[in-house]
Amino acid sequence: MTSEGQTPTADELAALRAQLARNPGGILESLAGEHGVPLRTVIECLPRETWSTAAGIRFCEVLDDVVGWGPVTVIVHTPDGVFEWGGPLPPGTLGRGYFNLQGQGGLTGHLRPDRCHSIVFLRRPFMGKQTASIQFLNPEGQAMFKIFVGRDA
Repeated sequence: MTSEGQTPTADELAALRAQLARNPGGILESLAGEHGVPLRTVIECLPRETWSTAAGIRFCEVLDDVVGWGPVTVIVHTPDGVFEWGGPLPPGTLGRGYFNLQGQGGLTGHLRPDRCHSIVFLRRPFMGKQTASIQFLNPEGQAMFKIFVGRDA
């Protein structure tokens, strides 16, 4: 296991890849904690065909696009809890260094686009079903938040 901030060895990454191969639907944050690596490292150990990335500079562009998708689930996963909100993502505007969500009830808030290092588009099994999400990662490789699209029947 790697200490926080250290680069994992090839053997440690191989062990993480093997664990993901055995259980591709595991909770990624739990695996990151177990292996002492950032979430980004766990995602990069998933099969390459399951994820793609965009630069964090596209933060506002991506969120503006999601506004038109209809109901989504926004998840904030911290060591102390998992917060979930479902519904259409409200539009936002930039002001004072924040992307300010303009919800009329429901989800509102103030996000820091300058803290978004990369955006991961991820498709993988979770709880026995295929899931698709957008994961907004900070410079430390941890999730700022995630947006999950709904599952078809």
